[in-house]
This record gives sequence, C-alpha cells and structure tokens, in this order.
Amino acid sequence: MSDLQSHAAALADGVAALHGNNQGESAAVDACCSVADEAFRRGAHELAFAVIRASLHKHGLQNDKLCRRYFFLLDTVVKARMSAKKKPEGPPKMLYLREMLGRVPEVLSGQLALLGGVDGVKAGERCVLMKERGVMVIGLSLLEWRLLLEKQAGPKMEMQMISGVEEAVVRGLSQSEGMSDAQAEIKLSWNAWALKLCEAEEGTPQLRGKCLLQRTVLLLAQNSFQKAIDSSGEVMRIQPANKHAAALNATALHKIGRKKEAASAVTELIGAFQRSEDQHVQDELGAPLELVVSLLVEMHRTKEALRLLSQLLSRVSGPRHQPLFFGLARLYAKHGLNKDALVLKLPQLCTRPPDRRTWDLLKSMAEYTPAAVEQLLQSYIDEAGPGRFTHVPQITEVMCKLPFGAHGSAANKALKLLQRCASQVAPDRPEDLKIIVEDLRAFMSSNIPPTVSEQFPRTIESLLLAYCEALTAQHTADAWEMPGDLMKRAFNGQPPVVLLEQLQRSCLRLPLTSEKTLWVVFRHLSPDSGVALVRTWLLQNDAAADVDRMERCARHFHMAKGEHAAALDLLRWAESRGLQVPAESARKWRELYFTVLRATAEERATTMKRGGAFTSGGLDMATPAVHDGGSEEGAAAMELTTFPHYRSQLTRLEIPLRNITLTERGVLAEKMDVVAPHGGGEVDLEGGGAEAW
Repeated sequence: MSDLQSHAAALADGVAALHGNNQGESAAVDACCSVADEAFRRGAHELAFAVIRASLHKHGLQNDKLCRRYFFLLDTVVKARMSAKKKPEGPPKMLYLREMLGRVPEVLSGQLALLGGVDGVKAGERCVLMKERGVMVIGLSLLEWRLLLEKQAGPKMEMQMISGVEEAVVRGLSQSEGMSDAQAEIKLSWNAWALKLCEAEEGTPQLRGKCLLQRTVLLLAQNSFQKAIDSSGEVMRIQPANKHAAALNATALHKIGRKKEAASAVTELIGAFQRSEDQHVQDELGAPLELVVSLLVEMHRTKEALRLLSQLLSRVSGPRHQPLFFGLARLYAKHGLNKDALVLKLPQLCTRPPDRRTWDLLKSMAEYTPAAVEQLLQSYIDEAGPGRFTHVPQITEVMCKLPFGAHGSAANKALKLLQRCASQVAPDRPEDLKIIVEDLRAFMSSNIPPTVSEQFPRTIESLLLAYCEALTAQHTADAWEMPGDLMKRAFNGQPPVVLLEQLQRSCLRLPLTSEKTLWVVFRHLSPDSGVALVRTWLLQNDAAADVDRMERCARHFHMAKGEHAAALDLLRWAESRGLQVPAESARKWRELYFTVLRATAEERATTMKRGGAFTSGGLDMATPAVHDGGSEEGAAAMELTTFPHYRSQLTRLEIPLRNITLTERGVLAEKMDVVAPHGGGEVDLEGGGAEAW
C-alpha cells in the first residue's frame, strides 16, 4: 500500500466519525479541523485541503476558524505549485482542483462525499489568481469563491477573482495580444497557457478556435509556416466557415511556396465574401479581408481585388454603413488601388445638415480621398452664414486633416475661412461671435508656423473691436456680455488696451435706462477698469446724486474689489467732484455714507491689533480718493481730519479714525451722538434746495 493510500485510509476513519457528531456546530468544526491537522502533520497537504473543503461545504462560511484553516491550506497547496524561475511577464502556473480531487483515494473521497455532499468532492467553475504566488486555482465552487471574495485573508493573499474558465482564457489571450512583437516567446507562452486551460476544462469549440486562431497568427509572424498551416487547419475543422482561419491558411500556403493551393484557397474566399450576408461583412472586414486583398495584390490579381472591394462597397447604402465604408477605404489606400468608387460613394454617406458621424467620417477620409472631402467641405462652407456658423469648428477641424502640402497651409486655409465668417458677425447674433472666437482660439495653441499662428490673435482682436463698435443700447444683455467674457478667455485675462477702451467707449453710450447692461459688462472687466468706467458714466449722465443708483454702485464696487473701502472711495470721489445732492435726498445720503463708513471701519478694525492702531494714533481710513482726488480734472482737494470717539462694534473699544473728511466727521458725530467741535465739518442738510458734499 502506498503512502497516499495509507494516509487516506487513516483519515477516512476520522472523517467517518464526523458523520455522527452531535455535539454542536462549534465542536463539529473543531473535529473537522483536527482531522485536517492530522493530514497536515502527515505531510499529505492535498488530503488536508480536501478534508477542510468538504467541511466548508457542510458547515458554510459562518465559522471563522474553519475559514482561516481553509485559507491556510489553500495557500499551502498553491505554494507547492509555485515556480522558482517564473518570468514576471509570463503566464501563471495552474492548479486544477479537478485533478487534485481526482487523486484523492476512493476510500477517503467516499467519506468526504458523505460529509460535504457532491459539491465537497466535485470541482466547480470559478477561478482565482493568487498574484503573489503566480498560480491560478481552477475549479473553485461558488461557496469557495464567495469566501475568497468576502473574507480575503489580508494583504499576504493578493487575489484576482475570475468568474469562470472562459473569462480566464480570454484574459490569457488578451495578455498575449497586448505584448509587443519583440516578446514573441512570451506571447506564445500566454497563448499556450490559454489553449491548455481551454482544453483541460473542456471549453467551447468557439473558445478553442479563438485560441488556435491566435496561435496561427503568432506562428505566421515567426515564419513558422508549416505549423501555421496545421494550426489554421485545426481551426477550420472546428469552424469550417471561419474566413480568418482560411485567410491565414492561404497566406501560409503562399509563403511556403504552395502557390496553386494558395490561389485556389483565395478564390474560394472571394466567393465566400461575396456570399456573406450584410450583417456578417462588418465582422469580417478586419484581418480576414485585409489578408485576402494583400494576397490578391501579391499574386498580381489586382483586378480581382478591385472587383471584390467594389462588390462590398456596393452594399454601403447610408450613414449606418460608415464603418464598413471606412474599412474598405483603408484597404484601397493601403494597397494603392484606384479610389474612383470611393469618391462617388462618399457624398451618399454624408447627411444634411451634417451630424457627428458625418464629421467623423470626413476626418477619417481626409487622408484617403482629400479631393472629395474638400469638395464636400466647400458645399458646407457655402451654406454657412450669419446664424448658421454652428458647423464652422468642424469644418476647420477637417480642413486640418487634409494633406495641403507644406505644414501650416491647412491652418492658413482655415484662417481665411474664419476671417470671412468674422466679417459677417454682428451684435444681433452674439452666438456667432462666440463660435468664431472660440475656433480662432483653438488654433492659437496648435503647433503651426509663427507666421500663421500670430494671425489668429490679431483676427480675434479685429473681430472684437468691430463688434464692440457696433454695440448699441438696443442690443440684448447677452450681446453686451459676450465680448468681455471672450476677451478674458482669448487673451488669458489680459486683453489688449485698445479692446478695453473700445468696450468702455461703447458703454458710455448707454443711457441711464440701460444701467443693468452696464453691470453686465462691469462683471468682465478688471476692478480698476470697471470702477473708472462707472465713474465716467456717472459723470457723463450727471447721475451721481441719485442715492439708489450710488448704493447699487457701492455694492458692485465692494463685490468687485472685495473690500468696503472701494465703496467708501466712490463716495469720497463724489464729494471731491462737488456733486449736488437734492435736499429731499440728503438724509438718505447721510445714512448711506454712515453705513459704508462704519463697514469700512469695522473691516479695518479686525487688523488694528496687528497694525498697532492704538499706538499709531487710530485706524487709518485713507483711500485713493483722499490722495488723488485733487489731481483729477474737476476734482477738489479734500481736507482731512480725525474722529476721536469711534466705538468699534467688534471690540466695543473706542478708537480714533484718522484720515477722514470733514463731511464724514459730521456724519459720524450725528449718528454716534457725539458733538463735533466748532468747525468740525457739520453741514446744514435741512436748508436750501441742494447741498454740496
């Protein structure tokens, strides 16, 4: 009796004792583990794994001790299959549970079947790749697969779960396809691994044919023509209608010198392609048809190649056949065949108006039939016009795919088209401006000669300049907003001064009733430019005395610059200009002034400790207007003073405010119940028809 038989006989008694164990679930699991441990001590690791596997099928996944023992014994039998010299890129070793369970002597397997049922001694369909060990376990049951998925045993057992043999085979074939041709030996080893797995686990004929087909391709690439003939013949016996196998077979016959057999095989393939139903042609368009056309050209049967391609081309009848058309076009171009049939067929596949598939087709065909593509583009260009510029970006993109000769000539041609379109842009259709500018921007970042590339920003500048000049108060808010937004994007936030000046001149033509439009433009200007524009607009329209309008301006300035001091500076600017406030609005002005002044003081009070406000004589309330007010034309110099009794809402401490105007001192004294000393700037706001700030 062999050692395996003796171990199995000894273990069979222990397993038999488990059947009548009624001591409870935990005790039963302990008894199962004891039998497996005994097998492990005897060195019969595979028998130990078989025992614990049957126990797992009896007791399920609830007992952690049983699950841990399963992980340990699985790792043990896997380590025994490891290869010390395995290449990192090579396929893993295989552990077939079907074979391992088949080696368990009958005396023990019968007892295991009674313990764990049929599933306890039968291999399943699931697989797992133990990455660190370089071993794939094949034949796991669904229960084992769930255990590995749900309770993986930490980082030491890095695993990849595979749902079945077919998935494992397909992964092996994909690994082979994904490697470079320089790794021919490893590519073949992955293919051999997938084929062996497929045959060992009785894969479907289609799956086996796929493995053999890949092997034939690899053998042909290595010039092993006779082996390729045998391999392709095997595929043809499994799948008699497989055109790829027949084409590979004919290629191998031709390469090895069996010309007559190869010619006969190619003739049969031509007939098979001509008989193919339309729904199958697309699948056969790749390697099979390419091999046949290559053979026909190599055999000097070019007319037959043209006839075959023309016959297939005649099946192309609309946009849904674009992939078939492009595949055939690639073969025409690759073998230098006459393309007249392609040129005649191309317009039939393009829709009007053109859709995404049409543009994809034209981009693909630009290399193969440039004259036909250019002719179609011209028809689309003729249809473009004001309100119909939607397809201009696609037209210029296809233009750049056309072989115009010298590098940059395609971009030059696109530039001329965009300049022609730009001349038709008007504020009535702001979307046209966006389309043309965005397309011009796309060329600014492309790799084209400087003599051409520098023309694109110039064209954008000219277009925006003309557009801004044409803006009037009658145009929509979108029309006004578009140029400011596009300026920032086209020139990386630093548009040319001439553009900003023109946009500001256009804004100054806006009447008071179009104030909302002014703020639409203001959002897209830099804070300083926007403030200067609004001040000029207020002066020009004599609108600074309107308290509601000034409040809106103060709010916008605050948001633009991110500080209340910007709003205070606006009010001081108005004071320096000597603007007249109607008597009925005087109190409202004072309230606005006090609100802005206090907000600015509180804003600056947050930094008074860090800035040394107490030691430096108080909070500095200076803004640009108190220093620059007198330098502006029409502005008066401002006399500055100090308000000593300001109580901060933040700290509740009194602190002096330095560099405030006399008017501000009077406002603070009035609102904070402080009596200003004589000459402190108090103004009688109740008398007279108007009051100067």
